Amino acid sequence: MLKKYFYFIFVLILPLFAKSESYPEVLFDNSVINGSYAKSIAHYTGESWIQNVSYSLPVSDSLFFTPGNSLSLRYVSSVNGKWEASILNDKQKFAYLITKEDQLTFKLFIQSNTKKEQLPKVVLQQNDTRTRAIEIFNYIDDFAYDTWLNVSIPVSKFEGIVFGKAVSAMILEQNGYSAQTHQLFIDQIEFLPKNYPKVKLSSAAILSKISSVDKQVELVWQLPLTPSIRYVKIYRSEDKVNYQPISILPIYVQKSLDRVNEYNKTYYYKIAWVDYNYVESPFSEAREIQVKKCSDTEMLNFIRNAHVNYFIDNYDVNSGMFMPDRGNRQAIVSTNETSYAILGLLVASENNLISRQALLARLTRIVKFLGKAQQHQGVFTSFYDGRLGVPYYRDSIPTYDVRGTSHIMESLLIARQYFSAENPEEQSLRNNITKLWERINWNYFTDSKNADVLWNKWSPIDSTARSRPLGGFNESLSTYLLAMSSPTHPLAISAYTNGFATKHKDNEFYFGDEFNDLVPELRMKLNDSISGSTSFNPLIDGVENNTTSIYSDDKVIFAKNIAGGSLTESLMSVYRPFLIMNPKGKVDDFVDYKKYLSDYILAYKRRDNELNIGTRFTDIWGVENVEDAYLGYLVNPAISIAAYPFEREIGLKALRKFYEEYADVLFTQYGFRSWIDIKNNDVSESYRARNQATIAVMIDNANSGMIWKLYEDIPEIKKTLEKVYTKK
Repeated sequence: MLKKYFYFIFVLILPLFAKSESYPEVLFDNSVINGSYAKSIAHYTGESWIQNVSYSLPVSDSLFFTPGNSLSLRYVSSVNGKWEASILNDKQKFAYLITKEDQLTFKLFIQSNTKKEQLPKVVLQQNDTRTRAIEIFNYIDDFAYDTWLNVSIPVSKFEGIVFGKAVSAMILEQNGYSAQTHQLFIDQIEFLPKNYPKVKLSSAAILSKISSVDKQVELVWQLPLTPSIRYVKIYRSEDKVNYQPISILPIYVQKSLDRVNEYNKTYYYKIAWVDYNYVESPFSEAREIQVKKCSDTEMLNFIRNAHVNYFIDNYDVNSGMFMPDRGNRQAIVSTNETSYAILGLLVASENNLISRQALLARLTRIVKFLGKAQQHQGVFTSFYDGRLGVPYYRDSIPTYDVRGTSHIMESLLIARQYFSAENPEEQSLRNNITKLWERINWNYFTDSKNADVLWNKWSPIDSTARSRPLGGFNESLSTYLLAMSSPTHPLAISAYTNGFATKHKDNEFYFGDEFNDLVPELRMKLNDSISGSTSFNPLIDGVENNTTSIYSDDKVIFAKNIAGGSLTESLMSVYRPFLIMNPKGKVDDFVDYKKYLSDYILAYKRRDNELNIGTRFTDIWGVENVEDAYLGYLVNPAISIAAYPFEREIGLKALRKFYEEYADVLFTQYGFRSWIDIKNNDVSESYRARNQATIAVMIDNANSGMIWKLYEDIPEIKKTLEKVYTKK
């Protein structure tokens, strides 16, 4: 029963939140972790049976169509029972929307002596609605055994399908009856257009660069403008003779990492382009590399560079803004996540990963886009269509994001400091950023009864009825500092105490990314959607604001004195103001923030070490939400690694241990994935802009302090900091 309940939550919600290196229309290409595919559910009744590992389908890493594994379907179909297996669509934040022209395609390998009519039926699910089942065997090109078969079913054949809506899962179900045990393998489940480019790939692929840091080999390729190229396939050899396929990546990925096993050994690589029918081009020339153990400095730089690479690759060409789902038909861009992208790109520019001129061009495009995009009193919506500049509302309710606007404005002001040259291009960028800055009317978004309290969002439909007050030990701190620094519509200095430093009823909620694939936050969003039009505003309907100070409950927790008296705030939210502001010397009437951060980090780590998160290593820690232990402890590597500027030894040891123990499944060309569930052998297939920027920027802050210096040199910010903090 419990399994069925979680199935409902995952099928209903997960398509909105996760992302991996595959196209939005791909339901399954590979399982990140071998053994079983966590984003599947298998169950059976009576005398029927389907093989499973803790209700998940097993995966095969020895037999696959695309590297490195496939789904194993081993079953018995009894007259006295039923079996069913669901492959959940969890790939993207903005789910792929089905069209009439789409074909559901997948590859099928029949290893047993299974007759056509004994093959499973297939069903598509959209949220809690299922289509009528379809016989697979009617859509197999050439039926045969012990070879990969192509199954292609027009989506229009599924009775009950709703076009323009996402598919939540593909379900395979029992068909007919048989006493024998059947063994099938399934791979590369995707929706493809009926008509796609068919230009033959006659030219050899180009592997343009190869390098290594520690056991990680980085491959860079040069992709031609051939429309029929859909994937890049990578091969590796240890003897320059026998090459094995190790991965396949969509063409929007421009480089790849491969972690090898041994130091001081030579490895050989070549690549091929792959078309829509999975026909490969001629191979590239082979390249070789020898890997050697690296120093801590080399490792830190390597980790930093991988995380900023996430922002170099993932953006919308029209607006320059960060695009959560590259490759999706919808060019949806994120305001809040663009703020992280800007910080990451500044680090990239300073470390020669992109040119200063390329960053200037992208920022100019972003600022131009924001200057024309729909806004209200200078505040932006959370998401836009990057091509049109019009808002994208997930729930169809117009909403303006105060918190997200503050974050992108902070990043733009830091960029304004960075581009300080007296040339027309940089002067124009600075002037246009200032115009965005000056038009934000912060006072408009304060509470009618308390002008020192900011709301996190506002809607023309119901004002702040679904809003929450900003405040507390989280990213609200930098939002208030920014609003207090406004040259045109500043909040009073008293907002620091009455807004940021005051506990507001019901504001102990989610302040992370707008889209976050961590299960506890999915549950919260599910609760939000169920509540519908219920008001969440804690200051209306006769409920008065709770004016208790956040400093009033200091307690000793895990042998550390914690201001505020709890560890309920995720360290990711606590880190956010200090991503841009150096805590050193930041002392107000209550707290020394440098000491506060160190104490919070140490208490957080000690707490996690005492939880049963599935590891014997004290350097593996970073649970984002301990209150949802029944779902498993999801460990976010960014939490422990980002401690580096404040607790050097703790941060460096965490980085090393996560890399050494879990890099094979957790680390890619875009850095560490969002989370790992060690106890349940599961790992996120996605990345989060907040995570990637936090790791990259914190490493850079520890080494150069560039972002910190730029932020504190912003003239308007500098004046506010001098008023709020005591020099020490």
